[in-house]
Amino acid sequence: MSKSASARAQRDGAGRDAGIGLGELESHLGYFVRRLQHWIFRDVNAALASLELDVILYSILETIAANPGATQIAIAGALGIERARMVGLLDDLQQAGLIVRERSEQDRRAHALGLTPRGRMILKKANLAVAAHEKRVARRLGADNYRRALSALSQFETD
Repeated sequence: MSKSASARAQRDGAGRDAGIGLGELESHLGYFVRRLQHWIFRDVNAALASLELDVILYSILETIAANPGATQIAIAGALGIERARMVGLLDDLQQAGLIVRERSEQDRRAHALGLTPRGRMILKKANLAVAAHEKRVARRLGADNYRRALSALSQFETD
């Protein structure tokens, strides 16, 4: 069996229909990154579900915790979330009692964000769930591949 056919057979066992080739996709990093992202999001969302969070809400909470007092525009920009969508997400987090919005002292038109005590508690639990998730990712990829992927992908910046 050729190296390519062997790799294809291994992937087939991991959820692809046997006999379905990918053609040029076999050499496209983006295709495999998308598949990995799909698995990661499904797994981390399952890990966070009991806390009534998903990966996006968790990311917002974690970024607010790392940058207390940052504006919602700054947090949205850092995470690549459209401003209009960010407003709804922040509304959800505020209604759940996880964040507070206060007028920024530097710019009265902007809102500074912070975590509530409940938000800090939920984030602590979420971080434990996400740490367990990251261990599952490392097991799937292998520890060395995980570290290399994290290092390589953390270098990528969007335009």
